[in-house]
Amino acid sequence: MAGTNRRRYGPRPKKKAPRFHITADEQARRERVGAFIRRRREQLGLTQAHLREALGYRHNYSISAVENAREGLALKRIYAWADVLKLPRDDFFQFVVGTLGKLAIAGVEERPMLDAAGETLSAAEQELVVNVRRLSPKYQARLRDQVAEYLIVEGKEFLRRGTGKKSR
Repeated sequence: MAGTNRRRYGPRPKKKAPRFHITADEQARRERVGAFIRRRREQLGLTQAHLREALGYRHNYSISAVENAREGLALKRIYAWADVLKLPRDDFFQFVVGTLGKLAIAGVEERPMLDAAGETLSAAEQELVVNVRRLSPKYQARLRDQVAEYLIVEGKEFLRRGTGKKSR
């Protein structure tokens, strides 16, 4: 039956071209900004879900689309993005618009990751923290419980998050 309908109505229409044509310069700028945002988000240990909540988007797709250069940043939200990414507003605006070619974040005050004793974490430990933060809250809790269970079996103390109490 499906074949008869094809003959009656003809071939399927081709996909429509995008409504707006994006120049090569605009696409290159989107890619540069998206890559920068992803690097900065990962540097801060944030997930796309954290950004979505902080910026008021409904879906993680919105963040992913910006990072993968499928969409550009809305001008009215650039300052909000700058605040969440802990960047100077005006510099980030000029970077997104294209008047500033490279955004140096050396002047941005970075808080080093510290352990419970106040010592700075090694690069491997910082990478581990970033990767754990990428997990959903459900899996973060499961991992925390498994680590606590392991440390209890080993007879070591474990500082429970948010309580300030040690478990044995």
